[in-house]
Amino acid sequence: MKRFGKYAVGLMMGLAGLEMAMAGEAETNAWARNGWARGSGAAGATANWDGDDGWGIARTRTRSGDVSVGRGLAIGIDRDGLDFSFSHAIAGRFLPAYAGTFNLSIGFDGSVNGSYGGAFAQGGATRSAQAGGQTRSGGIVQARTNSYSNPVPWGRAVRLADYRRR
Repeated sequence: MKRFGKYAVGLMMGLAGLEMAMAGEAETNAWARNGWARGSGAAGATANWDGDDGWGIARTRTRSGDVSVGRGLAIGIDRDGLDFSFSHAIAGRFLPAYAGTFNLSIGFDGSVNGSYGGAFAQGGATRSAQAGGQTRSGGIVQARTNSYSNPVPWGRAVRLADYRRR
């Protein structure tokens, strides 16, 4: 009987963990990169919503070029509450790069949790910024950001100056 009790407790804990994993979850990520060279811009985005017997949308939109933009949006509502995540990034050829994320979880039990993160990169030959976030019904909200700026190599800067004098 003792052995059966151990298995029963393990099974119950596993089912409880499964129930917690079924809570609604929204996650987005966006990044943008650009530099001095023409055509060096790129952007990307991801969005995902997963919930239990609910409704949700996940959309991305990107544009690359002289001004690169990436956006991800995930919204969902299920039996645990509302989850919202939005991430965006922009980088211009001669402008700084910026990325931000906003995440919000509103539970039907009255709990409200949110997070915001932002990253900024300026200067250098190339600039990139990335931001992402995740929210889960039940109070877990996270934001992640990263930025990078690559300085101009001295030799290349001299060659650009020589080229402009001709």
